[in-house]
Amino acid sequence: MDTIFEKAIDMRHNNLKAVEWQVPQIKPKRDYGEFEFQSSLEHISSDLLKTYKSYRYEAYKNWGFPKWKRSNLNGYEPLKYVSVVPVSVKGKIKGINGIDEEGIEILAKYDFEGAHRKFLLMAEAFSNTGFYLKTEEGESLDPVIINYDWKFPIYETSVYNIKPNSRATVIRIVRSKNFEEGFKTTSNRIIIHENASFELININLNGDNDINIDNILLEVKENAHVKVTDIQVGGKISAPHIVFRLSEKGANASLYPYFLGSRKNVIDMLYLLRFYAPETVGIINGKGVIKDESKAIFRGFLDLKRGAKEASASESEYTLTLSEKAKAEAIPSLIVDENEVNAAHAASVGTIEKEKLYYLMTRGFSLEEAKRLIAYGIFEPAIETVKTFVEDISQEVKDAVFQRI
Repeated sequence: MDTIFEKAIDMRHNNLKAVEWQVPQIKPKRDYGEFEFQSSLEHISSDLLKTYKSYRYEAYKNWGFPKWKRSNLNGYEPLKYVSVVPVSVKGKIKGINGIDEEGIEILAKYDFEGAHRKFLLMAEAFSNTGFYLKTEEGESLDPVIINYDWKFPIYETSVYNIKPNSRATVIRIVRSKNFEEGFKTTSNRIIIHENASFELININLNGDNDINIDNILLEVKENAHVKVTDIQVGGKISAPHIVFRLSEKGANASLYPYFLGSRKNVIDMLYLLRFYAPETVGIINGKGVIKDESKAIFRGFLDLKRGAKEASASESEYTLTLSEKAKAEAIPSLIVDENEVNAAHAASVGTIEKEKLYYLMTRGFSLEEAKRLIAYGIFEPAIETVKTFVEDISQEVKDAVFQRI
């Protein structure tokens, strides 16, 4: 079986390869070891999954934690390990312990860097939760809802195997108790087969002391459609890393990131659409708000490989700043190695126009109320998307946004 490894930036062209800068690594004084690894196996009955976890654990030991200047992370020392975290689930989905041989093959075949290799391997070697979703060919599933209450460190490994001509929706929501430091790192692989349709809604309601790292790889096959809505609210560090492989003709992917930073939150996002096949379509449309001393880094990559003739790729990103001390970095990237494609990208950072504030204030709103209403409008499409499936969760997201704005 040929393996696939996706890096955020592919520095190869023909037989040439550029020298790449390496993120500094720091070996922690205290790290997970054999005790935590064996604890993670106690609730696993699948021998195939145990073998895979062992392989990832051996790789984990060779890495240090990253020094991220952009996110003010100077290495990391893991929190006390908990082998199982409580999760509330609605819908037709198995725990990762129910993974079959086909699911293990997906784990083995598709690999990627994640926000950092150490954090990706951590999610897999020490997984204390995770899911396996496998649809039947032609099946249409009711929405699956996964609820995490952030009481313990979360290490999630999940696989979604969406078979040909089937349809599925997954809503993942993480809520912080905001009492003390929380930590989450994930490893998700999602395969959308021929003519299938999949929608993923990620909702991360992070506390100010939480580190949230979400690593997701999606393989989109012939004439398959996928839509991802990624909502990031708060977090000491929130680092979503989502990679799409548009690998076969007619694959179609839409990504809608929404982010809200306040206080000293850092939201460091990387979204990559990589086009391998002809007549593929992919869009990134990101929007967010930052205030106080928060920071948002938005890195959106459109990478059109040779062979992606008549592909259509577009990216747009807008950040609204509500404070002079808030910082926004927009880094759109367009890499084209094929002729006869349609590709464009744009990014902007702005403040609220005085005319809009004046209009609302003449209708009885205070200055602060007017600012909040305008800022909330950025998130309204995301909240309406959630409301299509679950009204109570959409209200929860709405309340979280209003509370922070």
